[in-house]
Amino acid sequence: MSGEDWLSYSLQDFVMFGPQVFLRLFVRINQDLWPWQLLAVVVAVGMPLLLLQRDLRASRLAVGLMAAAWASSGYGFLVGYFGPINWPAAWFGWAFVAQGGLLAAAAHFGGVHGQTLRAKQLALFWLAAVCGLPWLVVADTGDWQSVALFGVAPGTTAAAGALALALMTGPWRWLYLPLLVLWSLFSAAMFWVLQTWWLLITPLATLLLAGAGLWLSPSPGQSPGLQSARPDPARQ
Repeated sequence: MSGEDWLSYSLQDFVMFGPQVFLRLFVRINQDLWPWQLLAVVVAVGMPLLLLQRDLRASRLAVGLMAAAWASSGYGFLVGYFGPINWPAAWFGWAFVAQGGLLAAAAHFGGVHGQTLRAKQLALFWLAAVCGLPWLVVADTGDWQSVALFGVAPGTTAAAGALALALMTGPWRWLYLPLLVLWSLFSAAMFWVLQTWWLLITPLATLLLAGAGLWLSPSPGQSPGLQSARPDPARQ
């Protein structure tokens, strides 16, 4: 196929389904999972209790729960429901599973700190994401059963999960960031083609929350633990 042939294609040519087919996936997965997705609601709403503790063990547990949410939404929604009608979604589904593995490794191998100095702001950003973003699908469908829950829907999971950047140390953060950007670009392009305008807020929120996560993460100079580990010039 020549270059001119490729240029004749548009984004619409690569999306072989309509908005109703896509939005119906949220209803289907919620109906199939009921009532087990209530566990995801409990985790999402209860996460601030861990974030506010400013404790290493609590931070590791929070990141571990986010890891499980990445894996479950990736394999469950993207691979199991969306992948059969959109092959890039299946690739992203496995990337979500790998992202969950990355978070789990960070929690186990010292890639998480417990020194978040702006814990209240982090908790507020988290609640805004997990309580606000799920209803954007409902705004498009008019059906409350399509609510896009954290740990079930990939968009909400990625957006809220972007705040894990605030709990991760430098090298791990930069390994975690690329999928957030790629998924945001992919989903934004898809929502634009499908003309599901409310859903365009989700990838934008993902990028904004990723920036918030980096901003909320303490620098070495702000970290109490690192400050205490530095030698006191007056004692030398």
